[in-house]
Amino acid sequence: MGICGGIAAYRACDLIRELQRKGAKRVIPLMTESATRFISPLTLHSLTREEVHLSEMALDVDGLPQHIALAQQADAFLIMPATTNMLAKLAHGMADNILTTTAIAFTGKPLLIAPAMNTRMWLNPLTQKNVETLISLENITLIPPSSGLLACGETGEGHLASMETVLHALYRATHPERHLFSGKRVLVTAGGTWEPIDPVRVLTNRSSGKMGVAFADELYAMGAEVTLIVTSSVHLPLLNQRPYPVIRVERSAELAEALEGQFERTDWLFMAAAVSDFQVKAAEQKIKRRGQGAFELRLLPTDDILGRLASRKKTHQRIVGFAAESENLLDNAQDKLRRKSLDAIIANDISRTDIGFQSDENEVTVLLAEGSQVTIPRSPKPEVARRVLKLLEQKSTALESEPSPTL
Repeated sequence: MGICGGIAAYRACDLIRELQRKGAKRVIPLMTESATRFISPLTLHSLTREEVHLSEMALDVDGLPQHIALAQQADAFLIMPATTNMLAKLAHGMADNILTTTAIAFTGKPLLIAPAMNTRMWLNPLTQKNVETLISLENITLIPPSSGLLACGETGEGHLASMETVLHALYRATHPERHLFSGKRVLVTAGGTWEPIDPVRVLTNRSSGKMGVAFADELYAMGAEVTLIVTSSVHLPLLNQRPYPVIRVERSAELAEALEGQFERTDWLFMAAAVSDFQVKAAEQKIKRRGQGAFELRLLPTDDILGRLASRKKTHQRIVGFAAESENLLDNAQDKLRRKSLDAIIANDISRTDIGFQSDENEVTVLLAEGSQVTIPRSPKPEVARRVLKLLEQKSTALESEPSPTL
């Protein structure tokens, strides 16, 4: 991690701790001279238990120039915050400090740059020209600044991207399958719909949306252009800081409308949302309890969103459904796969308390339209999503490569 001299330098400390919590083997800090005026090298040494590298002239224990040794050791290089000066130096190939010399030697591996600066400095045509030069290089990922209140008191673009955005960019850059869905436009739904009974009460289900969000995160890391549609039941932290569009809906009708607006340009649809099968004619005012008698609701069927979209599927499109079943798991999933003409369905047993709804883990069986099925054993939901996606992409590629029948 290369740290430049800007007020946002202090945020590197939080990111280091988060990277360690997520399993980073080593986080090696590099600092420009001006960065040491904002945070202390001792702070970074205490957090990382690593030598803090300050000089481009230093040698490692074997006599190798330090910037060369560092470039050989690391899997990814993140410069955060990157100043206007750093962007200019990198864009023009200058190598006059430990960050720039290491960056020039860091070839063939991900180099990520997260700028932070005053709005006018960021929007200056010279800075933007330097940014264009940098992002034209194959191994460089620029993590754009967000809009917000800046240290100078102004508000606008130039605020350092959120930690969540930086972590997703790092995950995508270092993902072993980062090109698996490159060029694919993918739509993911997640969470349980809310069907209003009156202004207070709703008809819903226990879906947390964790599985669908895990699919969206993994697809983004695998290079896809992702759009996530989530329902009001999804209350996961930092969902609004995802690096891909997130659309919020509540009712099944709103979900259908959002899907209609996205489906035509979609290559893959993952329908992980738990859509209510029923709705009621909602009362305009809160229903009052009158005595102790029973109160009856008349349930009306909702639209079959998945079936309707599947009936319009084009040749290049793939649709994946989900089946949360409490009995006859495989039989019910196979029936849904066939009735709705899906390419695959992902089934899980909701009668188990250790997986599925509300849990951070899942165990699923993937049933494919061509007849095969594969069980993914109990694992954290991101790992389940990753394994399912690798399987689906491999099967899809195999089907696309099969020769057309000869008439």
